[in-house]
Amino acid sequence: MVIEGALVRLRAFEQDDLDANHAFMNDIDTLRDMMSGIPFPASYGDERRWLEQQTSYSRGEYQFAVEDFEGSLVGRCGVIRLDWKNRLAELAIMIGAPYRRRGYGREAMGLLCDFCFREMNLHKLKVSVFAFNQAAIRCYEGCGFCQEGLMRAEIFRDGAYRDVAVLSRLADGQ
Repeated sequence: MVIEGALVRLRAFEQDDLDANHAFMNDIDTLRDMMSGIPFPASYGDERRWLEQQTSYSRGEYQFAVEDFEGSLVGRCGVIRLDWKNRLAELAIMIGAPYRRRGYGREAMGLLCDFCFREMNLHKLKVSVFAFNQAAIRCYEGCGFCQEGLMRAEIFRDGAYRDVAVLSRLADGQ
């Protein structure tokens, strides 16, 4: 199954995505903006194991490769936590450094939200984002998310404790 928009398509991961994923996960700015843990570099083995876990048979985490129409892997997005009883999912997205600020992230997130509401019958989607990552917050707000709260001093980054914003979007648009 491929989900297409005007700029990108969401598709399954393939082994050919290993090099691009490895490069994305070794970009210090990418790691600093999205990983709450210590931003250690990832080995090829780490990325190979991660890719091997991306399957349509997984339970609770569903990841898509984000590809432009020239066939380049530009990032990834997906459901990282799923609560079927309450029809709630936490989403995540990463667009690689050379592909940012082209509208790929906003379109990929919009396609993912549509998939979650239409195909998975979810009621609520949420994201957690470092409050200093204003580009990501603008992307989420552009996709209909609104801020629910702020977790003060939640992560330690660059020598100081930083806030994490929680944003959500409901299926009925509220």
